[in-house]
Amino acid sequence: MQNIDLNDAATKNERLAVIVERCLASPAAYKLFDMLSSVAQLEVEAKMEYMELVRDSGLYTDEEIHAIERLIISGAAQYFKGAIDQVREEHVQREIEDMLV
Repeated sequence: MQNIDLNDAATKNERLAVIVERCLASPAAYKLFDMLSSVAQLEVEAKMEYMELVRDSGLYTDEEIHAIERLIISGAAQYFKGAIDQVREEHVQREIEDMLV
């Protein structure tokens, strides 16, 4: 049973790593998670108003709207943004150390 949990955790970590790397490679993806993280920090009423604007915009499919909503409501957007920022900071520190050597 424990192996299943470890495999599940490894799979989640791999997915997170893919998301982080894509966001580090794409300024637009990073800006998206930054914006969604900011929205996730708003009061519930403000989050709902934001989601209503997203729905009314007509720019997103129902699937995309649900994904955006899950990222905001669950706090996953904040989690992803934190992970992205942490990896970005580690990359910067490594580059600084490489320049000093």
